[in-house]
Amino acid sequence: MADREEQKSTPLIKEEVLKLAELVTVNPVVMSKATNASNNQLKEAAWLKITDNFNALIGSCPRKPEQLRLKWENLKKSARKRHTKIRMNNLKTGGGKPDYIPPDDTLDKVASLLGPTCDG
Repeated sequence: MADREEQKSTPLIKEEVLKLAELVTVNPVVMSKATNASNNQLKEAAWLKITDNFNALIGSCPRKPEQLRLKWENLKKSARKRHTKIRMNNLKTGGGKPDYIPPDDTLDKVASLLGPTCDG
């Protein structure tokens, strides 16, 4: 076991998640699918820059680059799942009304950033 146990951070609130999405929009290199050595270095530098900007904007609880990167990956997964759920809901056959899927501005913004990679 580690000598020092890490404290679990407080979850990001909606405003913080929107700020993260905005910062990722400004740094398109993190959305690149290329994984060669030079691009990986650029991505690491971009995540450090995003983290610095994020922590400067949100002073409540400083985050690490790994935390923000994991949150971004989870947001992408959630946006894709939501997009698929909406699509499948619209394609359903049978009687009755389709299921209600509540609006989510954050996931809609992430889905718009993902573009065609969000589509099945």
